Amino acid sequence: MKTVTTGIVILLALALTGTAWAGKDNEEPQVHLELQLVDGSRIIGVPGIESVPVQTAYAKMDIALNQIMTIKIAEDHETASVALRNGDNLKGVVTLSQVTLEALFGRVSIGFAQINEFRVVLVGGSAARDGLLLWNRLDAESDVINSRVGPGGKLAGGRFVQGRFGKGIELNMAEQCGVTFPVDILPTSAGCIEFWAKLVDFPEALPWGQRPCLLTILDEQNNRIPLLHFNGNDGVAGGTANGGLCAMLNGIGCAGTSQHGTWTYARALAGGDVNAWHHYALVWSTNALPKVDDGTRRMAVFVDGLLNSGSWRGTVPVTSPLILPTSGRIGLLFHQCMASGSVIFDNLKIWNYAKTDFGDRYNE
Repeated sequence: MKTVTTGIVILLALALTGTAWAGKDNEEPQVHLELQLVDGSRIIGVPGIESVPVQTAYAKMDIALNQIMTIKIAEDHETASVALRNGDNLKGVVTLSQVTLEALFGRVSIGFAQINEFRVVLVGGSAARDGLLLWNRLDAESDVINSRVGPGGKLAGGRFVQGRFGKGIELNMAEQCGVTFPVDILPTSAGCIEFWAKLVDFPEALPWGQRPCLLTILDEQNNRIPLLHFNGNDGVAGGTANGGLCAMLNGIGCAGTSQHGTWTYARALAGGDVNAWHHYALVWSTNALPKVDDGTRRMAVFVDGLLNSGSWRGTVPVTSPLILPTSGRIGLLFHQCMASGSVIFDNLKIWNYAKTDFGDRYNE
């Protein structure tokens, strides 16, 4: 057994999908552990523990690894902040002396004093069953270009900062469509795009225009086709338009939080904290979506697992599929006429069915 100590640099960029570690589709997800060490190293492997003992102010508990997103160790290297997948956060003392991993180069034992952060990754099982076309963690340049599921992306700008599940990518107005993927990954009959995002330094008022456009299609001439955007008035159907968090899908239709008018970003998020992380999902189908406006609508936007769309102004064809350019890219973020503000994105997924249950959004 190898022991990792301060000063030994272990650099490991490992795509777990396709390795012997990846769980099978008909099995439960396998738990992998990513450790950030005090010397800047990163090591990934299958842990030799199933739970982490944490002494809080009111109880000592053993928390199962598959319920944990991250454990961040404080500077005193005693206290820690534990972020759970259900959204809860705990503070306490992690009572571990070392952590053993089965890594790419064999079994290693890392002393607890050498660890800055634990990050739990669920691989295989329900995370890789039928329907998942793309999963990209947006965690680092190597993660962007090597998706866990589906085609790799292209990185044109941005910087990697603290995200919802570890790192995320922050894009601003000077780095429009900083991350892109082939547009033909999008299914045309039914699908879902979901991700986490956080608005940074945005004004209170939401003006008219795509400010910002969270999801954009770039066609073969590099023209921008908005998919999901904040907008006081999306301009559809001669002014009888949608406002708030708006979506446009060529061939499917358009939707907004409500009708156009005077909007704030908080109102578009149903009163949610503009500065907090939120989970976004754009869903569509050639058939009506169940439980969405009495089952009569074929597209909708969900925020934090709840239906955000309440207005479907504009023409909605009856049975046509999503129309895509013959070539092009789907991109994250495009600002329009904004002088400030940026958006942090994390954990992008695309499904080949109209997913409307997002109870799993806390699972990476």
